[in-house]
Amino acid sequence: MRIAAVWVPDFPLQALRRAVPELAESPIAIAAGPTPRDRVVAVSAEAADLGVRPGMTAAQARQRSMQVMVRITPAEVAAAAEAALVDAARSLTPRVRRQAPGELLLDMGGSVLRWGSEGALAERLWRACRRVGLEACVGIAGSVGVARIAARAPAHPVISDQCSVISAPTHPGERGEGRGERKEGSLRTPITDHRSPVVPHPGARTPDPNPQQGRARQTASTGHGPVLVPAGEERLFLAPLPTGVLEPSPPAVAALRRWGIGAVGGLAALPRSEVILRLGPEGETLHRLACGDDGRAFIPDPPVAVVREGVSFDDPLGALEPFLFVLHGLLSRLATRLELRGEGFAEVRLELGLEGGERYQTAVCLVAPTREVTAVLPLLRLRLESAPPGAPVEGVTVAVQPGVVRLAQGLLFGPPTPAPGKLATALVRLAALVGPDRVGAPARADTHRPATFGVLPFAPPPWKPQVGRESQEVESLPSPPARWSVIGDRCSEGEESGSGWVLRPPSTDHQTQPLPGHGPVLRALRPVLPAQVTLAGQRPVAVQTEELGGTVVAWAGPYRTTGDWWTERPFSRDDYDVAITDGSLLRLCHDRLARAWFVDGVYD
Repeated sequence: MRIAAVWVPDFPLQALRRAVPELAESPIAIAAGPTPRDRVVAVSAEAADLGVRPGMTAAQARQRSMQVMVRITPAEVAAAAEAALVDAARSLTPRVRRQAPGELLLDMGGSVLRWGSEGALAERLWRACRRVGLEACVGIAGSVGVARIAARAPAHPVISDQCSVISAPTHPGERGEGRGERKEGSLRTPITDHRSPVVPHPGARTPDPNPQQGRARQTASTGHGPVLVPAGEERLFLAPLPTGVLEPSPPAVAALRRWGIGAVGGLAALPRSEVILRLGPEGETLHRLACGDDGRAFIPDPPVAVVREGVSFDDPLGALEPFLFVLHGLLSRLATRLELRGEGFAEVRLELGLEGGERYQTAVCLVAPTREVTAVLPLLRLRLESAPPGAPVEGVTVAVQPGVVRLAQGLLFGPPTPAPGKLATALVRLAALVGPDRVGAPARADTHRPATFGVLPFAPPPWKPQVGRESQEVESLPSPPARWSVIGDRCSEGEESGSGWVLRPPSTDHQTQPLPGHGPVLRALRPVLPAQVTLAGQRPVAVQTEELGGTVVAWAGPYRTTGDWWTERPFSRDDYDVAITDGSLLRLCHDRLARAWFVDGVYD
C-alpha cells in the first residue's frame, strides 16, 4: 500500500487568510484563544520580521510591535478550509482520511495508473490544494507514519523533472555535524535540537539579521515539492532524522536521552523486545515506526454531501451591497470546490448570525445545477430584498446541496443540442429574472380545472432517429387535402401525383373515410380579460372589455364545468361562445363562485 500525506503548515493562519484575502500581506499572529495569556500558534512572515514567535502570549506579541494584529481563526473558517482540503484530495482519489487539522491521508492504490506516476499524482495533488487557497506539503511512502514524516521533511528535496524524490536526507545533527549549523545550499532551517518532540515545519521562523533576505527565504520555504520515499527504503529514509519526528511522549524522550539516542536509526538498531520491556506499548509503536512500518491500518472517511463556507465579521454589516461583496467571495470558493467534486450549485442555503444573537435562514433552489457564481448571486439578492434579515449581520454560512452538472455528447447525425453548462446557466439567469417557479417545462396537472398546468425541471428530450427508410418516407409525406379521399396506398409506378397521394374519386369498391374539416382555433388570453356582461335572463346580450366589446349577435352555451369540491380551491364556471357586432368570436366565462365575468379566449 502506498500512502500520501498532505500537511498544511501554519494551518490556522492559512485558513484565516483564505477566508479574508485582505490579510494576505499583513503581520498576523494567530492566538489559541481570546485572552491575553493565550499562546500564539502561528505567525506570518511579516509578523516574524517584527520579532513575533510561536509560543509567545498574545500580550507579548502585541508588545513586540503595534503593527502586529493578533487574531483568532473562527471555527467555521477552519472547518471550511479543512473541508476544501478534503475536496481537493477527493478530486484525485475517493479514499481520504482526516488525520489532524490541516493534515490528510490518501490511499494511492489504483490512482497511480490513472495519472501515470506517483510524482505526477503528487504534483496534481499539490496544485489542487493551491486551487482552494492552501499551500500544502505532500509526502508519499509505504506506511501512514512514514508518509506523515515525509510531508514534514526538514531537508529541502532535490527537484527532478516532475517531482522531488529523496531516500535518505542528511541532517546537521547526525554524526559529527554540529547542532545549529546550516547545511550549504539548504532553503530551510534545520532542526537544532534532536530532543525536540516535533519536527519544525517548513514554514518555521528563525531570527534573521537581514529582514529582506529573511523574508525572501521564508517565502521560498513556505512549502516544498512532494517528497517520495521509494518502496522498501523507509528505514533508510528515517535513519538520519532525529527521534523527535516520531512524536514520542515526554517520558520516552527522557529515556531516549538517557540512552544517548538522538537519531531514528539508533532506535531502529536496538532489539524491539528490549525497547518494549523498558517503554511498554509506546516503545513497540516507536520501534515499528523507526523501522518504517508502524502497522496502522488506513480507514477512509465517508464523503460529505453538503458543502459549507462561512465567515464572521468584526463589525456587523447592515447594508446589502457590502454583504453581497462578501457573499460573492464565499460563492467563488464554493464554486472552486464544486468544480473539483465535478458538481454544481443545486440548492443554496444562507445561515446568518444577526446582531443580538438571532438567526436567519433562507434557501434558494436552482432550476438546474450550475457553477456560475454570476447566475447564483442574483437569486440570493432577490431573496434578501424580498425578505430582509431585519438586523445587521455578524456572520454568514453558505451551505450548498451539490447536484451533478449534466453532461451530453454531441450527435453525429442528429440536430445540434445546447451545451449543458450554458443551458443550465441560462435557466438560472431566467429564474433570477422571473422567479424559479416560472422557469421549466409545462406539465399536465392532475385536475380538470381549465387553464391549469404544472412546471417541471427543463431538460431537452433525447433525439430519437427514425427506424427504417420506409417509415421516414411515410411520415415526411404531406397530408392530403380535405376534398380528397384517402385510400391508404401510395403511388405506384406509372401513377403521377406530385404530393405522393392517389387522387381518385370516391368509389364503392374502396371503403373511404373523409378527412374531418378544421374548425376555428381558440387562442387563449393570459391573463384573462375582465369583462362587463349585460344579461337578458340567462342570455348575454352585450360584452364590454378594455380592448374589445359590442352587442352579442349569436351565442351558444352555457357549458358548465365544476370540480375540486373536495379541496380548499373548488371551481365552478359556465362557458359561452358569443359572436359580437365587430366580428369577434369570443369564449366568455362566468365564475359562479366569484360571480365574475371574463373573456378566456378569442377564436381565430
